[in-house]
Formats: sequence, C-alpha cells, structure tokens
Amino acid sequence: MPLPKRLVEPVHVARGTIPEDFPLPSELEAATNGTLANTIRQLSSLSRHAEDLFGELAREAHGLSDRANSLQARIDRLAVKVTQLDSNVEEVSLQDIHMRKAFKSSVVFDQQVVSRDTMPTAMLETYHQCDTPPPLDKLNVYREDGKDGLKFYTDPNYFFDLWSQEMLKDTEKKLHDRGKKSESEYAEPFREASRWFGSL
Repeated sequence: MPLPKRLVEPVHVARGTIPEDFPLPSELEAATNGTLANTIRQLSSLSRHAEDLFGELAREAHGLSDRANSLQARIDRLAVKVTQLDSNVEEVSLQDIHMRKAFKSSVVFDQQVVSRDTMPTAMLETYHQCDTPPPLDKLNVYREDGKDGLKFYTDPNYFFDLWSQEMLKDTEKKLHDRGKKSESEYAEPFREASRWFGSL
C-alpha cells in the first residue's frame, strides 16, 4: 500500500462548512465563507509542504556539493602526484614494492540511511500521528520462552534479521560446497590410481 509523503489538507474544501444549527436564509453565505476559509487553509498547507520540499532539496544539493568538492580535492592531489612521477629516473625494486604499505581507503560509507534520524519531516509527522503499539511488553513476565511480546506485534529489526539470516545461510552453503569440492579434488587421484591398478 503506498504511503503518501505529503498530504495537502483539508482535502475537501466545501464539505462540512455549514453548521447543524445554522439559520436557513444564509446557508449560501455560510457555505461560501467556509469554502473560502478551507481554500486558504489548503493554500497554507501547500506552502508549508513547498517550504519543506525546497528545504530537502537544498540539503541534498549541499551534500552533493560537499561530495563534489571532496572528490575534486582528491583528483587535484592525484594530479600533483602523477606529474611528479618520472618512470625514467626512478627505479623501484620489487622488494621496495613489497615493503610499501597497502592502500587503505579513507572513504566513509553512509550507514542507516533509512532510519528515524534521517526520516523526512513530512514522514516524521505522519509517523507521530500513528497509534502507539499496545503495551504487550508488560506481559513479558508471564512468558516462559523469554521472548519479547511486543516483537510479535511489531519488530523494527525484522527485515534486517531476515537479511542477516539469509546471508549466514549463503555463507554456510558456500563453505559447505567448498568443503565438498576440496574433498573431491583430493579423492580424484585415488580414484584414478584404483582404476589404473584395477585394469592390471
């Protein structure tokens, strides 16, 4: 089910604008005034979402600019190093190459990009409007298996746990297949020898 990121409210500008106990002759005036007030509220909501949207765009553009500046600085340093190298003058022995330290990248990768700290403001407002989960963790004292009762209702780490279990299964399968392959590699010469001796 798609979750709208931003919702312009009120959605229906002319609905429910006439109070129940309003006098009959001026119903049209009440409907007009109510519709006009809801239209102004809708424009206000739209401008708030536009400000939030442009703020997000500005933050993303600032982050992109920082990354581009960092990359340009790395390119400039590399260009200086390349121009200083001269293959005719410098002769590096094989031992010197092995004695040098291996390259270590200093790039920091973004982690937890989908978390509550990085959630957009509009989604955070929608999240705070949701009902809180029932207090099932109070029943943990009555559980005999030691599991958290709230995790049966809602578990924010469910998909991460599912992914980690899949990765562990793949790793174990690869190790198991590698073990079978190595056993078959060692057993193959013995099979060849037994066939050769059997043919004599």
